[in-house]
Amino acid sequence: MVINHFTSAVPVVATADVAGTVRYFEQTLGFKQQWTWGDPPVYAGVRAGDALLYVTHDADLASTIKERQLAPDIFLWVTDIDSVYAQHRAAKADIAEELAMRPWGVRQYVVREPNGYLLKVAESQKEEEEEEEEEEEEEEEKPATK
Repeated sequence: MVINHFTSAVPVVATADVAGTVRYFEQTLGFKQQWTWGDPPVYAGVRAGDALLYVTHDADLASTIKERQLAPDIFLWVTDIDSVYAQHRAAKADIAEELAMRPWGVRQYVVREPNGYLLKVAESQKEEEEEEEEEEEEEEEKPATK
């Protein structure tokens, strides 16, 4: 069974400090707060480009993630990864893995955010490779001129 009515999925970061986590995503990673709920905040949304993350107050889960070093993954797909990487380094993000080409066809680096989540920031290289291949094929198909 396939249901085709889903439109998106939003990862949720558990934390003991919603306001502090939102501040981190804004100041260090370049996200912008979209909304918060509660006073003090217990739920919030942050966005950067088309990427949306929610932040929830769940001190028990946040503590378990840190104590057990669980390091849940969140993939963040970007364009112009060199620029994003440079901005994250300049903002002193905790880079857990340096920017590198991965065997699965993406350039990727990993940021460890304060709640223990690993943010895998990646840019696909397949589109670039396909464009280069198409250009090569077009050049080969052109008749030789004398």
